[in-house]
Amino acid sequence: RTREPEPAPLTPVTLFMSYIPSVQFAHVYVAAERGYFADEGIDIRFENGFNEADGVERLANGDLKFGLISGEQVILARAQGRPVVYVYEWYEHYPVGIVAPQGHGITAPSDLAGKVVGIPGPQGASYTGLRALLKAGGLTEDDLAELRSIGFTAPENVCEGAVDASVVYIANEPLTIEQQCFPVDVMRAADYAPLVANGLVTNEQTIREQPDLVRGMVRAIDRGVADVMADPDAAFQIAVEKYVPDLPAEQYATQRQVLDNSIALWDSTGGLTTLDKWQTTQDLLIEMGLLAAPLDDLAACFDMRFLPERDG
Repeated sequence: RTREPEPAPLTPVTLFMSYIPSVQFAHVYVAAERGYFADEGIDIRFENGFNEADGVERLANGDLKFGLISGEQVILARAQGRPVVYVYEWYEHYPVGIVAPQGHGITAPSDLAGKVVGIPGPQGASYTGLRALLKAGGLTEDDLAELRSIGFTAPENVCEGAVDASVVYIANEPLTIEQQCFPVDVMRAADYAPLVANGLVTNEQTIREQPDLVRGMVRAIDRGVADVMADPDAAFQIAVEKYVPDLPAEQYATQRQVLDNSIALWDSTGGLTTLDKWQTTQDLLIEMGLLAAPLDDLAACFDMRFLPERDG
């Protein structure tokens, strides 16, 4: 009698996410819970951190192999010789904006002149979103009364009136503020600047040495995205039961709305990003003074070879 072959051991992989556990990451929670990573031979672990720049640096030096990172951070990193590569577009629309209390007359980027503006910190996607909005308003940071680093405490700072306006992630923080204190006006960076937004990022070494691992990560995440879009209620249950366990029951309705707001920003076309979008982003980074000169090879920022085959 022949013995059944032992199943191959799963490869441990850490996925970096630059925010606390949240329903906004439902796609990877669903992919983990339904065995999509395991189907690809991957034993997935999640690491949540607050510093996107730190995640990029660790991806660049090989300490991490995968992270959910904003696209424009890839351009900025590669300008510094960091070999990071974007392999799957998760967000089609840039998720950063600025909120201010309704009735305070801060509804357009030019209204930020002379105001105290809160920001998690002067780096990462939130900073790029701020700079894009300032540019749209014909302003620079010098035109603000103050740019104040407040970490991820925009709701508290806005509600207390400690800042006039704050940079936020638009899927969740405006809702949280409205729930805690009062209605807000929201300026979305995506309405002013078509920046490449969040996606799955790896590095050149992993692509070279473990292309099947990259393909597996992309395929598992893509299945998770499709499942969340097809049945957000089931995805929400998985997220709050297993992965965001400390969520109070009275927050469920708000967080269910956060998931819908997130899905509205996601890419429904299967993760494909295009050179023209990267070109627009690079041009904007140069205009904003965040990038000194165009990259020698902008197309090396992303690699779409790992996307699943599509029918039709």
